[in-house]
Order: sequence, then C-alpha cells, then structure tokens
Amino acid sequence: MDDRHDDRHESRPESATGTPGSAMPGPDPVLARLDRLSELLMRRIDRLEERVRSLEQDNGEIINLLIAVKAGLEEASGDLIAQLEEGDGHVAGPEDGTGDDQEDGPLFEVPCGPMLH
Repeated sequence: MDDRHDDRHESRPESATGTPGSAMPGPDPVLARLDRLSELLMRRIDRLEERVRSLEQDNGEIINLLIAVKAGLEEASGDLIAQLEEGDGHVAGPEDGTGDDQEDGPLFEVPCGPMLH
C-alpha cells in the first residue's frame, strides 16, 4: 500500500460556479445557458397548456352543438314520420285506381351510416 499523500484535489482548478477565488468571474456560462433554456422551455410549456385548455373548451362547445343538432334532427324526423303516417290514411292508393304506377315505398330515403349517440 502507498502511504503517500494524494495532492490531486489541491491541484485542480476551483469549481467554475463563481465562488470566491475562482479563475472565472460570475456564473458558469453553461449553467447560465441552461437556466435561460429552462426558462424558455417553461414559457413554451405554459403556452402549450393554455392552448390545450382553449382547445378542450372549443371541443366541449362543438360537442354541445352536435348534441343539439342531433336532438333537432331526431325531433324533425319524428315529425316527418308522423306526418307521413297521417298522410297515408288520406291519400288514395293504387287499389281505387287513382294512384300512380309508382313503386310502393317510403317517400324519402333514410340515410345510412354511423349515427351519433
């Protein structure tokens, strides 16, 4: 085992954090740059969070509008069906000879596809 004293820690330059007696005046430029980048990053994150909140609010309003449109369409289609059913009893059919030679079937097409629920 070597009993010599290790002087390496004494020959190292002092830390570059701007402590008294250090060779570099002021804070370390790398740390200062990291601080600036960190501040910029936090500001960007804050702006992104604000934008997300705004988009969530917009989406909520759009969903509410779609729900209202769906309810209106359901009510209107119910009214149309009721009118058609009422009209079927009063319209002369092909049995009495006054009807057209048209195909029996609905007077309007029901759209196919996914429905909003």
